[in-house]
Amino acid sequence: MIQGCFDEAADKLEQDGYKHESNLLRAATVHWLRHTGISDDVKHRPREHVSGDGGHSSGAINDRYIDIELAARAKLARNKKIEKA
Repeated sequence: MIQGCFDEAADKLEQDGYKHESNLLRAATVHWLRHTGISDDVKHRPREHVSGDGGHSSGAINDRYIDIELAARAKLARNKKIEKA
């Protein structure tokens, strides 16, 4: 059902001339949505709660999401310019 919503929205975007946005949405999957939700959740809620809601057997699985977030932040920081004060 969710994938169908992604597909319909992508079709509508393409019909309205938003080809790039349509292509981005076509890459979206239910697994991507789940991963994105959990990645955001671990920033704001206790790991044990997120683990239970996500059906994970242990909080250690959520550490993968935290590690991915930290790696993404580090990658962005590498390109940050330092200005003289």
